[in-house]
Amino acid sequence: MSGTREGGRAGRGSGAPGEEAGGAVALGRGPGAGAPRSSGGEGPPRAGAELLRETGAEWVRQSSLRSTWAVVAVALAGMAVFAALMGYTELTRILENPDEADSAAFMRLTSQGHYYLVQFAVLVLAALASTGEFANQSVTSTLLWRPRREVVLAARTLVSAGLAFGVGVLSTLVGVAVLAGFVAPYAGVDVPEAVVAALGAGLCMALFAVLFTGVGTALRSMPGTITLGFLVLLGLPMVMQLSQVQAIGDAASLMPGLAGVEFYAGGDVGFYTAPYDGPVNILAVVGWAVAAQIVARTELRVRDV
Repeated sequence: MSGTREGGRAGRGSGAPGEEAGGAVALGRGPGAGAPRSSGGEGPPRAGAELLRETGAEWVRQSSLRSTWAVVAVALAGMAVFAALMGYTELTRILENPDEADSAAFMRLTSQGHYYLVQFAVLVLAALASTGEFANQSVTSTLLWRPRREVVLAARTLVSAGLAFGVGVLSTLVGVAVLAGFVAPYAGVDVPEAVVAALGAGLCMALFAVLFTGVGTALRSMPGTITLGFLVLLGLPMVMQLSQVQAIGDAASLMPGLAGVEFYAGGDVGFYTAPYDGPVNILAVVGWAVAAQIVARTELRVRDV
């Protein structure tokens, strides 16, 4: 896959000596970066400094991949197209009945864009970040420079979550702006509400990145991560709801996709009514993310690369 090849060139252990020497050493990833120093009486770097250096190196790796920015662009463009289609539909409905104009449509429709499109872009971002080095075996050199594997996982998760947060916020603003072109003459945008919605979407997308970075690290397979992510976000909840069993349907609402949309839509999803309201939804997403990170850390520590 192109992202994997690019990761090999831009990341650690890429086989490009010039890039490895320049990038790794400059960011504290050269040989001995995570080991005790033999001169000056200095011990190993503190955990905070080590994590900071590794996070900087991880940012360089992910931001240097064309595939990273291609996925971000697709997410924003997808939201813009979705908002345009939904805006036209909403405008038609308002013209038929002006009483249907409602400022809540901005948040409702952008939340649907996140559910159907943006969360899957975040899934792909996290899969690229967490599995690329396993695919080209450059993870071996990464762990030579940074033997503390939990630091590598934490840095990778932080960078992925930061990118996902930005995608969530920006895609919300893009969706609101496009919808405003259709609906604003009839229903004004509630700016504080839009800001809250953007931050809520950003938080939820960041948690999804934490979740799927953990899944990717545990599985070490991009196709497996994306397949499992699709099932967890959309496929499995739909099947559970089709069972017509109340307990199973209620359990589906605690899956990360449905719990997430209920959170960042503020309860007005438009196509789904959750049995649970309030903080339980975001707590469900946090629980999934934490569980995935625990599994990832365990797998990374006990398995050879």
